Amino acid sequence: MRLKRLFCGVCAAALAAMNCAVPAFAEEEEVVVDPWSISDDSILTDDKSKPTFSFDGDGWKDYVHVTPDAEALGYKAATEDTVSYQGYSLKVTGSQAGAPSGMHNFAWTATDADGKLVYPGSDAEDASFITCGIELDAADFGMNYFDGCTFKFTYRINPDIKGKLMSDSIFAFPADDEYTQLTGTASAMMQIKVNETDAPNTKQYQDKVIPVPMGVGATKFIFEIPLDKATSQGDLIYIDNLTISANEAYSGKIVANIDGYNESAEKKASPNELQIKEKEESTASDSSTAEEKESSSALPIIIGVVAGIAVVGGLTFFIIKKARNRYL
Repeated sequence: MRLKRLFCGVCAAALAAMNCAVPAFAEEEEVVVDPWSISDDSILTDDKSKPTFSFDGDGWKDYVHVTPDAEALGYKAATEDTVSYQGYSLKVTGSQAGAPSGMHNFAWTATDADGKLVYPGSDAEDASFITCGIELDAADFGMNYFDGCTFKFTYRINPDIKGKLMSDSIFAFPADDEYTQLTGTASAMMQIKVNETDAPNTKQYQDKVIPVPMGVGATKFIFEIPLDKATSQGDLIYIDNLTISANEAYSGKIVANIDGYNESAEKKASPNELQIKEKEESTASDSSTAEEKESSSALPIIIGVVAGIAVVGGLTFFIIKKARNRYL
């Protein structure tokens, strides 16, 4: 009996030792990644004196891409310094042989004088669109989405394409991987209409700010140039000093300059400065014209006075001569 108890005690001790030897595996906690976070926030800065893209160097080429639909039509992106805003500007060139092969994004915003759709069916849920322009991808910046970011840029539209754009406008907007616009009720903010009057964007560069709503899942930001009439190959739009501000979780930081910034390059005069200059030139022109008018109106009087003096002098000389001849 004692041997049996001893044997049972030894077995129990052995089992206890075995249980202690078995490691305890704790359940691994699932790591939740913030979808709005930036994988490498070293690309951010508090220094807002330099734009994310100045287009003064070549770094932009790794981030700015022509959309597939635009590439098929021969659109290209390059830089130029002839009609730039500061240093070099980005320019998008392209052409349109005739009517587009499909409906452009935002076609549902185009209506006629009676409020009817210019492109019937563009408001249908299953409507398909083409997207012609340039794009930026969130992944290139280490972001999942552009949600909460703000895009600020300076732009000018080539006056040669006036009347050849859908709704006479270009559009800048957030989109998903399928190029579906994600603007919600803020679609009007994304429309940049050709303007040649109070804030002319065909003769002068203008500023534009586009905020991306939170929670929309924007993996792209698009600059769409929807040509819907035959257009010869040439410059379409110019873009300069584009700045991307991070979402509010990053306390007002912006994406640091990527392509070098020529700070010493002179900025073109602002629209207000240009208008003042034009007004001054106009005033100066008016003044010179008034002076010319005064001079021209005074000229006949002067000529008349001189002629009168000459006539009087001639008559006086003639009378004196006659009188002398009479008494000699």
